Amino acid sequence: MRMKVLSVTTVCMALALGVALCAAAQQPAAQEGQQSQTAKVAVTEKGFEPATITLKPGVPAKITFVRQTDKTCAKAVSIPAYKINRELPLNEPVVVELTPSKGEFAFTCGMNMLQGKVVVAEK
Repeated sequence: MRMKVLSVTTVCMALALGVALCAAAQQPAAQEGQQSQTAKVAVTEKGFEPATITLKPGVPAKITFVRQTDKTCAKAVSIPAYKINRELPLNEPVVVELTPSKGEFAFTCGMNMLQGKVVVAEK
């Protein structure tokens, strides 16, 4: 009987240790997944500034658009490749979140008259 109790205890301790090691091994991956990148784009009378931004592929990104003038047709931003359309209230930051894939894609005003570009590449 004592041998069975000892065996069960040993098995439970081994399982607990295995779970702890597994959780520790997954922790760095979770921290890597929390990495992010940011970019800011102003909407001015000249259009999108900067007109080109560069991001890393596979890393979540937050692009903040701020419309700084009412003298433009860019009262909204569209990122067709990611099916994103957002209104841009005057002087209010609008954050667009996405995880970009390698390559290039455009962002435009709602009327498609003003355009910008996102280049996604390893830096």
